[in-house]
Amino acid sequence: MTNKNKGYLSVVIWSVLVAFYFYQFIGRSSFITVLTHEWMTHFHTDAIGIGILGSCYYWVYTIMQIPAGIIVDRMSLKNVATLATLICTAGLYALVATDNFGIAAFGEMLLGFGSSFAFILAMKAITEWFPKHKIAIMSSYTMSVGCLGPVLGGPAVAYIVRHFQWQDVIKTYCWFGIVLAVIVWNVVQDKKQSKANNNREVLSLLQALKLIVSSGQAWILALFTMALYAPLSSLGDLWGVSFIKVAYGLNAEMSALVNNMLYLGVVIGSPLIAHVATLLRSYKKPMIVGIFGALISLSMIVYCSAYINIPTLFALFFLTGISCGAMLTYPLAFALFPKAIGATVTGFINMMSMVSGIVLMPLIGIIIKYFWNGKMENGIEVYQLNDYVCGLTSVIVFLAFGAIVSFLIKDNYPKEK
Repeated sequence: MTNKNKGYLSVVIWSVLVAFYFYQFIGRSSFITVLTHEWMTHFHTDAIGIGILGSCYYWVYTIMQIPAGIIVDRMSLKNVATLATLICTAGLYALVATDNFGIAAFGEMLLGFGSSFAFILAMKAITEWFPKHKIAIMSSYTMSVGCLGPVLGGPAVAYIVRHFQWQDVIKTYCWFGIVLAVIVWNVVQDKKQSKANNNREVLSLLQALKLIVSSGQAWILALFTMALYAPLSSLGDLWGVSFIKVAYGLNAEMSALVNNMLYLGVVIGSPLIAHVATLLRSYKKPMIVGIFGALISLSMIVYCSAYINIPTLFALFFLTGISCGAMLTYPLAFALFPKAIGATVTGFINMMSMVSGIVLMPLIGIIIKYFWNGKMENGIEVYQLNDYVCGLTSVIVFLAFGAIVSFLIKDNYPKEK
């Protein structure tokens, strides 16, 4: 195979795996965020139940981060990607195939299990099929394409369910998942590695876990990422649309559009902030500015709704997303730690970042329920602005904690030869 043909093949394989990353992003965020009221009605539950349902995804996704990396390293990229796509699709289908809350929760777990492989598979393909000098830029493109999922999916779902039954919409989306799995099976290829290399990787993994867990900087980077990811996991993936509808009086479609400015901000902010870091030759400075920017803009969104018009609301959500794009912890981890354990450190940081969703999704629901004044409509609890403000204060607390932690980060921007 010529270098030119190999280059084309690399792009095709990467594109298919990124399509899976895009697919699971819509499945995990757009449907449950836009259809919060429909879920409560369908499963006869309240804010706490929806929070628990959403957190089921994050529990499994978080626990599976390091094991998923091990599985991808040891098994066929093609087989794992195909199976992960089918598992995601099965989990999504379970959400609409029953009105039993327990089965739906299991479906969310399946969705989390399959999704836990998505980013890792794309990164594995990048490291196998692309030259080293292109890994960073391809990783940035991967994150941007993934975040486009909720940017496009949220408003699209809100619009489509106005004309079709929401259960039918999700079932149709599951058919796309099956087609995608077939494409993955026929397109993705593996590169063989020697048995000796695999044995050395097992040994390095065991040593790496000890080094990472005992490293203060690994924990600081993980806690910072967890805090900066909090607005995306809490508003972007669950509570954002409901809050906007109550606080700003917008319909579901417009609320979803505003909410997805978070992800659009990340899509644009991630490469933008990476370029700023290159100009400043510092990871730490943009990270500090980013988390303080998220803290200030989100505080205005939550506490100043009476004084904010709709264009300003769009701008503030977009600014919050750009600020959340300052997750330079991953390249910084590669700069701070030995290259041999860079992927393991990344898995550890990514695993810890998901804790924000596990904690905040149900916590916000519990706080909203606690401050609920007892109002009901058609058998469904109706929550007021103050309920949401109290619940979302927990996100502000996470960001404030991350702002403090950011000053403890050790800056180690790679030096040129």
